[in-house]
Amino acid sequence: MPDNSTDTTIARLFSWLRQGLHAGITTAGMATVQGGHLAVPIKLRVNNRIDVDVPVQLYGPGDVTGIDPREVIRTDPHHLATDFEPNYFPLIECDLPDFPWLLSPVVPDAAGHLQPWICLVAVPKANATITVTPTQPLPVLECPRQELPDLAEAWAWAHAQIVEGSTRIMDPSLDEKTRQKALSDLLKQSPEKTVSRLVSPRRLDPKTGYYACLVPTFDVGRKSGLGEPVTPDDEKALNPAWSQSTGADGGSPIRLPVYYYWEFSTGVEGDFEALARRLVPRILPSSVGLNPMSITNPGWGMPELPADGPGPVLGLEGPLRTPQTESTPWPDDSRVPFQTALKNILNTPAELTPPGDEPAIVGPPLYGQWHAKQRAIPDDDNPPNWFRELNMDPRHRVAAGLGATVVRFEQEQLMASAWEQLAQHEQDDQRLRRAQLSEAVGQVLSDKHFLALPIKEFLQVTAPVQPNMAEKNETKLSTGHPITSAAYRRMTRQRGPIARRLEVATQRKRTVEERTDTSSRRLQKGLSELTALAQPQERTEMKPTLRLAGVSATIAMPEPEAKREATIAKAHNTKMSLLKMLNPSLTVLAAVQEENPGAQSTDLISFAPQFDPPMYEPLRDYFQDSLLPGLEQVPPNTITLLETNPRFIEAYMVGLNHEMARELLWRGFPTDQRGTYFQQFWDIRGRVPVPTPDEREGLKDIPPVTAWPDAAHLGENAGMGSSEGQMVLLLRGDLLRRYPRAIIYAAQAVWSADGTRRELGTEERYPLFRATRSPDVTMLGFPLTEQEVRGADDVNGGDPGWFFVLQQQPTEPRFGLDVATTYGGVPNHWSDLSWGNLAADEKSLQQLIYVAIGGALQGAVLDNVPWGKNSAHMAFITRQRPFRMAIHARTWLNGT
Repeated sequence: MPDNSTDTTIARLFSWLRQGLHAGITTAGMATVQGGHLAVPIKLRVNNRIDVDVPVQLYGPGDVTGIDPREVIRTDPHHLATDFEPNYFPLIECDLPDFPWLLSPVVPDAAGHLQPWICLVAVPKANATITVTPTQPLPVLECPRQELPDLAEAWAWAHAQIVEGSTRIMDPSLDEKTRQKALSDLLKQSPEKTVSRLVSPRRLDPKTGYYACLVPTFDVGRKSGLGEPVTPDDEKALNPAWSQSTGADGGSPIRLPVYYYWEFSTGVEGDFEALARRLVPRILPSSVGLNPMSITNPGWGMPELPADGPGPVLGLEGPLRTPQTESTPWPDDSRVPFQTALKNILNTPAELTPPGDEPAIVGPPLYGQWHAKQRAIPDDDNPPNWFRELNMDPRHRVAAGLGATVVRFEQEQLMASAWEQLAQHEQDDQRLRRAQLSEAVGQVLSDKHFLALPIKEFLQVTAPVQPNMAEKNETKLSTGHPITSAAYRRMTRQRGPIARRLEVATQRKRTVEERTDTSSRRLQKGLSELTALAQPQERTEMKPTLRLAGVSATIAMPEPEAKREATIAKAHNTKMSLLKMLNPSLTVLAAVQEENPGAQSTDLISFAPQFDPPMYEPLRDYFQDSLLPGLEQVPPNTITLLETNPRFIEAYMVGLNHEMARELLWRGFPTDQRGTYFQQFWDIRGRVPVPTPDEREGLKDIPPVTAWPDAAHLGENAGMGSSEGQMVLLLRGDLLRRYPRAIIYAAQAVWSADGTRRELGTEERYPLFRATRSPDVTMLGFPLTEQEVRGADDVNGGDPGWFFVLQQQPTEPRFGLDVATTYGGVPNHWSDLSWGNLAADEKSLQQLIYVAIGGALQGAVLDNVPWGKNSAHMAFITRQRPFRMAIHARTWLNGT
């Protein structure tokens, strides 16, 4: 049997499968048909007497009036699907691996084919009806006979599938008995690895609704399902449920019981492979990415430029451009007078306003002036460079003006969000104020009660928390000795039992009193300071136990001065370490971080609202020609490469932040005007893998504007996704509209073994961002530059560059034929089989309803698999594997 093997598992396809009493019936003559049932010969022997034949009749299709819906585990397409590929086959999968043949009252024929007792049909809803009435056991399908397949070939479209795992049940090195046992064990022990499948090999029409119905193949099953009487002659004849009629009789209606059915509709013609193959790699003209902008008559008293003079029309760029797009040169003859006049206008409010006062004259905006702390345009070659370039070039001022316009259009929604963020911020600030109060009170209590304690009392007081603190501290603390415990402190307290007994004993024996001190405080001090503070392996040498009136005590010998000083220093260090860990600034911050993991301190945070939605969307929606100027020059079914334009993105984002600062000031919002409220231009929400919070910060398209270096030029402050020359893959067509979950990524190329061609490597990079424009344009940005993706021209050890890959999402098995592009003939491989190979021309294909085993491909053998030999072979031939297409970047970048 053919299979699709891998290194770890093998999915075996079987043309039919039987279990239980059916298992031994593999060829004709091993059982008989009696009264519409399969009779299995069984011999009965009693007391070693002569064997008695007792044939057992198994249930047949005439005994069935319904099936358990739970037996169906999958349908393709699913119920009420509206975009099923018309070149694919509908299918149904059942839990039992032998379900299609479970009630077949026949044995395999001479060719090894076994007729299933059910089959799957697909009929157009316009030509069929399904009715459900209480007087009939099952729903009833009524349709013309010509809408049904030839039952003589029903065996070809039912098969079983078993995933072997590590057990190779079809290993040719095993004998037949061993393989049969392995198969039997697998069916019993791993039922989840088995499935049976029925396929309807119908040619579907685009944009058409269908019923998919599971119906009987034998007439006794049809009559039983309809509630009609079944005669002995019917059981004996075992006629098919319908006959394949032609001519006038082909349109006669037939009524069939339906064990299971669902509805679906097909979409437009073309599956993933067909739509991907329609995409044409094109190099776009260099004019794509530029909109002409005239500066002939700018107004505001600025000098007019002759229409036929140098530089009257500049190219207004967008956030995307082609690798071939170049900025329009601006000759000095027109640039210098234009910028001189513009600078005078922009600087007028500052020149007429005394230092420190608010401007009394309103002029055109100086975009980014609060972030750059500038009241006027600096002289040439004076920083900040980006500020001067942004405001002195009309192309950049237009980009910033578009951002300002977006804020004016969206001001109500933006301000509503800002006030909501402020309310949340005030709650956070209130928590921080309480935390600051806790710090202050805690510090006072620590200084008053902890810092002033002698070392022994301090260690005893902090003993309950010392184990937890030691676990969190990198430095091992000399704590945890039993005599620092609460139990020891209770036993050795001044008026405790030990102290009282010592006091009585010393009154009786003066000699002992002179040596040991009558005060239990002296004993406690010696025991605490000289023994408890040392590590267990450094304990003080002890004298023998002294017994006093029933009281035992171990007295420490005096230590040398050097050792005593070391012990005292060690005790002091231990106390300081504990005090440091008990510092309220640390403990309170830890409590704050439980609610806000990102908090670094309890200091109040200066607040500015943040707006996370990608800001390319309003630019696209309000100014449709601005996202990619010249998009109308991109033909349908195009795949091409673009690159990002950081100068436009930075100018646009500064305009957004500048205008938002003015809006916040106008609305009385409590914040300064130097916040960067917008940092995200592109949409990174679908990035794979999903970025962590720290990674999201690195994916911002611009850092805070106040952090832009004065020496940086416009276009040098962009983040990862918008930096200079990042590659953007543009697709225009129906592919991603039909298959939005398609996998698209960049794969590094490697040289082939002979060093003559580029092949797919293992390193992959996924898009940083995604941008769309209705109805059929999708753009995906990659963290790769033009130089990286192009690779070297020299094949001798040079960089092979990168491929861009379009891959169909892997799914469960699906079956069908490729979309017809040519007609007639035999393909080179079964994977290239299309509907066109079944007909001589398009007209003949339109007349074809079901795939015929005895049709145009009868006798064809490709890839060592013959057409129509059994259902397992037909499943192998018609299975549609996920499609993948790779295009090297040199296709667009003037390479080969």
